Amino acid sequence: MSQGSAQVLDDPAGVGNFIHTVDRLCRRPARGEGVQDSPHAARPPLLRRRAAGETPRQHTDRRGIPLVRLHEAGEWPEILAPAGRPSVHVISPGIPRARPAVQPGEPVPRMLSRVVAALRTSAPRLRFPRYRLAAWIVERLAESHDREEQARRVLRESDRTWGWGVDTAGLGAEHVPFPLNVLLRLLPGFVHDARVSGRVPGLSGRFRWLRGRLAHERPRAPGLAALLADFDPDDEERVSRLLLGAFMDDLARQYRRSPLHVRGAGHVFYPLLLLNEHAGPLVRLIEERRADLGRFDPVVVVSYTADAVVPEDDEPLWTVIRWRRELVTADDDAAWRHVVETPLTITAPPVPADLARYDVTEAAWVPPARVAPWWSSWTAVALFWMALAGAAGAYAGQTAAWHREACASGLWTPWTESGRQLLGTECVGVAEPGYLFAPGNAEIGEVQRVLAQENERAARLHEADGQGRSRPYVTIVYLAALTTTDQDQLAAAREGLAGVAIAQKRQNSSAGPSEPLVRILLANAGGRMQHGSRIARLLLRHHDDEAPIVGVVGLDQSRKETVAAIQELGKAGLPMVASTLSADRLVNESPFYFQVAPQNARQAWVAAGFADDLARRRQVARRARVYYSHDVTDYYASNLSRQVVARLEERGFAVEPMRFTPVGAERPGPGDVSDDPYRGDPRAAGVSACGFDGLVYFAGRGIPDFSEFVKGVADRCAGAPPVILAGDDVTRYAADVRLRSAVSRVGYYYQSFAVAPARCDEPQRHDFYVELFATFPFECREPGPGRTLDGHAALAYDATETMITAIRRLGRESHAVPVNSFTVWRQLGTLHTPAGQSGHAIEGATGGLDFGEDSPRQYPVDKPVIILRATGASRPTQVGVCGPVTGAPPGESFPWCASVPDAYR
Repeated sequence: MSQGSAQVLDDPAGVGNFIHTVDRLCRRPARGEGVQDSPHAARPPLLRRRAAGETPRQHTDRRGIPLVRLHEAGEWPEILAPAGRPSVHVISPGIPRARPAVQPGEPVPRMLSRVVAALRTSAPRLRFPRYRLAAWIVERLAESHDREEQARRVLRESDRTWGWGVDTAGLGAEHVPFPLNVLLRLLPGFVHDARVSGRVPGLSGRFRWLRGRLAHERPRAPGLAALLADFDPDDEERVSRLLLGAFMDDLARQYRRSPLHVRGAGHVFYPLLLLNEHAGPLVRLIEERRADLGRFDPVVVVSYTADAVVPEDDEPLWTVIRWRRELVTADDDAAWRHVVETPLTITAPPVPADLARYDVTEAAWVPPARVAPWWSSWTAVALFWMALAGAAGAYAGQTAAWHREACASGLWTPWTESGRQLLGTECVGVAEPGYLFAPGNAEIGEVQRVLAQENERAARLHEADGQGRSRPYVTIVYLAALTTTDQDQLAAAREGLAGVAIAQKRQNSSAGPSEPLVRILLANAGGRMQHGSRIARLLLRHHDDEAPIVGVVGLDQSRKETVAAIQELGKAGLPMVASTLSADRLVNESPFYFQVAPQNARQAWVAAGFADDLARRRQVARRARVYYSHDVTDYYASNLSRQVVARLEERGFAVEPMRFTPVGAERPGPGDVSDDPYRGDPRAAGVSACGFDGLVYFAGRGIPDFSEFVKGVADRCAGAPPVILAGDDVTRYAADVRLRSAVSRVGYYYQSFAVAPARCDEPQRHDFYVELFATFPFECREPGPGRTLDGHAALAYDATETMITAIRRLGRESHAVPVNSFTVWRQLGTLHTPAGQSGHAIEGATGGLDFGEDSPRQYPVDKPVIILRATGASRPTQVGVCGPVTGAPPGESFPWCASVPDAYR
């Protein structure tokens, strides 16, 4: 460096100063835009001044590059921008440069064409798509410019991508189907018209930019074709401004620096334009553009003219430093604009004889240029997008796996738990009503939408109530079998959800300080409740301080797995109110368990009484066959069959218990110890019932077992079927008109725990049905898939209403009682009618709900059991009822039900 320092001192002509100045003008700062800050103009202490409330005197963030006028240029333009490969680089070789040989009188468009060609040769990385589009359109319009249609033709030709599609739209269309044929003929034209209109962001691309230039930011400007029709290609000044704007906008877009334009940071030099004395019109247009302080043109323009005014102190480097000082210290926009518009005049030194000594390889003259950031290279960009694509793919895979394995929706996050899990082919767990556990239908979707709306309504009312200062805000979980591999069970699942929705809707519509606001969560335990205990443990981990879980309603199917769920919920201290469960043993599994349905013991007594009545009227012989499922995990079937056999025998019937294998289960194996005859699958069991003159009682599941059973009867003796009476689970089958209509000649009786509603245009026995039909119009279809004939909706409503009544009564206590699962459980045991008063504690949709006063129990007293008759698709008719029913007409009850033993009340 000692040699370099000697050369700096031995530079009386200022050659090194001159080339350093030109090189410095072209160097792009690492941050910001414009000429680099001078080392002699330090940055002001902005943070300290702002803290003190002072206005900074220097605006170092201002952008600007001076327009340079070179006096006595001599041979310097050829040295700075040589036509071929230079032997000596006096300025940084990476600077894009152009030195067009502008001739006298040459128009500006021709000058710009020379500049673009020179820059493309000097820096192939630079692209000028807007300039090429504008120049091509102007050229074609000059050839033929009469009407708007010709402007459209020019646009079509310029739009090579979609224009090709328009010209060939009809080719091959006759070989594809009709809808695709029409699409191939019409779509390209529509897309092309939208694109070249310049109105559609993204799709229009460069045409949108061109429309903005021609329309001058007019909000109601016409389409691009109309604007081009009004554009005069012979108006040289307008054409020059358009092409110069396109050229500068292309440069500005390529020099953008942002997270979305990292390649722009790779430009470390501004292009250098060396314009001779004949390029005055172009220089004047550039000066006009500099008046817009909001626009920055990343280009260094050096014009060499003979009439430049040379300042007294014309040392180039200090001239630039003074200009930069004036720029950052200008007090207002007017002063700033004056600095930017005023050309910077410098004098070129004589060209030295030994030019090689000023080569840029000697850092004494020109310091090394800044290296482009590594992350702006094509390699870095490609690696970034590859890494991003890989991360996006991995995230998409993780999200898909989360959706699949956790039955989730939305985007996956490591800290989010869906509360659900894929076990086998079923999604089990807890969810808001907006989540569908199974591929349902439109009716199920409508029911869950109402539940979701009521949850939102409860949250809004809670917020308006002052965060629960007055009305309790609680969560009730509806736990049931919400998934099934058999689509025929969807009707029963939907009916249960509908009953809960009506109870929630009616409650949230109530007003008063003791009226709770109810939020519903759905919990699916699997099609056979096989994951009930898992869901019970999951509910223990579900915490919501704002709306705590105070109870569980629903439950489904009296199976071994259901018993395990009841035990787990009881251990957790969560009270339960079951809607359809009726197995006798359930009330002994947990003191926290309650049910609104009668027990199987009462159902069996009613069945025996009805059979005795048929025998007295000689409709059946005093013999009976009781068909039941041999599934040892199905407590309902085994309990009901034993009770029916015992009650029939008490009535003097000769009873034959018969077993069958439920659909999807295994046949009895070598370890089978039962002595009861085995009749195969349900269909074979139905065949075996033909010819029997006594009562055939079916103690199994309605879907799919009873469906197959009656098909077996129809296969063998449809003309003379036996008298069949089925348990309450067959209401699932009877509720589905499609299933009933499949066997139209075999009639049967079945038991139910709810009175079927009247038709929608007839008076209803309970307000529940009025609300149900008003909320869900599909329930009114006759026969339709939505008729609530199985009682599941009413039972679910009663179970939810029982839980809500217990919560409501807590608010009526004379002293403040916190609402939690234990206080709600305690209140459930007090739901009975005091001695000396009539009526029931709750007038439910399925009958009165009273859990007894003298000896409080966990199932209702004298709960009605109804017997109905069904044949094919015809609407089932009620035969009679055993138990008090609200609004029942005289003569509806069976006479033999007047005195029921206390054991079966």
